[in-house]
Amino acid sequence: MNLRWFSRTEIDKNKWDACIDQCSWGKVYAQSWYLDLLTNSQWEALVLGNYDLVMPIPFRRKFGIRYSYRPNFCQQLGVFCANSILEPKILSLFIDEFLKKYKHFHYPLNHANVLLNSDKFDFVERTNLLLNLNQPYALIYDGYADDLKRNLKKAQKAGLELIKNLGNSDLINLYKSAWQKKNEIPENEYEGFRKIMEFGTKNQFSWNVGILKDGQLLAACCLIKYKKRLYYPFSAISEDGRKYGATAFLIDEIIKQNANSDFCLDFEGSDIQTVKFFYQKFKPRREIYFQLDKILPIKQIFSSLFEKS
Repeated sequence: MNLRWFSRTEIDKNKWDACIDQCSWGKVYAQSWYLDLLTNSQWEALVLGNYDLVMPIPFRRKFGIRYSYRPNFCQQLGVFCANSILEPKILSLFIDEFLKKYKHFHYPLNHANVLLNSDKFDFVERTNLLLNLNQPYALIYDGYADDLKRNLKKAQKAGLELIKNLGNSDLINLYKSAWQKKNEIPENEYEGFRKIMEFGTKNQFSWNVGILKDGQLLAACCLIKYKKRLYYPFSAISEDGRKYGATAFLIDEIIKQNANSDFCLDFEGSDIQTVKFFYQKFKPRREIYFQLDKILPIKQIFSSLFEKS
């Protein structure tokens, strides 16, 4: 089997998505529609065999240099395989081929891609958190941290209300007001995720939920169901929401409504200590994945430009 580069226009979407679907660790981020909408189809791929193994690679250009990056709202990529058996030597084959083309990158693998460290790139350990929902809500609740239980009781007394089918614009606007100053995201990336929410709603595997108090939106999130995972990729809270513990109330309601199912709640991290500390109150398990990082020095960037001129 030959390992080949495919441009986005050369990729067979049906075969690609079938590979991700059949892979036991397939991620929604690697589905062709998700990548298309999030990156405006600006991605390519390495493919082995007849889509037996695939590796999606988002890319951009800056100063004439082509580089790979981790898009916002896209946690894990890496190598996926239809038969769910990934030999270390095959993974290394993909990474070596990737390194031939890309000299500057921030590329996230997935939790099933385990590599030894290398002097060719920085090997960054990242954190994901998962909570199994395959038991009654009462048992899951018993595992919560004591201070979380106290805060949930306060939130219930405050009269918080869960609403479903929240509008995309309401969620995006709340997200911007909560996070944009701390983590500036270009408008086109918000629009990409808006399209993902619209596609998911249309196909009945994604929906938005929010928390209200006296008609005011305090917290909200988008949820995506895919391959027994309930993804939590886009969430926000207002200042008043923090005061009333609205995010804790929101997540608890999500858990309550999906308990006794064969899904797990995918918190999507985090490596931000305060966020991780908060999520850990729900007593999820930790899932490790790795990111490959390499940044070209300025001198090398300009040297590359000179060579191309």
